[in-house]
Amino acid sequence: MATGAGLGNLIPVAMTLVGVVSMLRARRNRKTGRVERDDDLDRRRASAAEMERRMASYLAGRDMGKADADPEPKAQENGR
Repeated sequence: MATGAGLGNLIPVAMTLVGVVSMLRARRNRKTGRVERDDDLDRRRASAAEMERRMASYLAGRDMGKADADPEPKAQENGR
């Protein structure tokens, strides 16, 4: 049983070590200029910008509709 408890603490240490090694490799690659080019990055950025524009337009239209609406309805849906 003691061996199982000791191995449980090893997993977070191993994951931390993997993360540190990955960061060091990425830093080395950036310094040497060996950065991988992401071809889809521009397409994803354009798509995200278009989605933000559409959402802003939707929210502006929705908010304008609230200003014109009567805050107190005359009758409820069930006719009371």
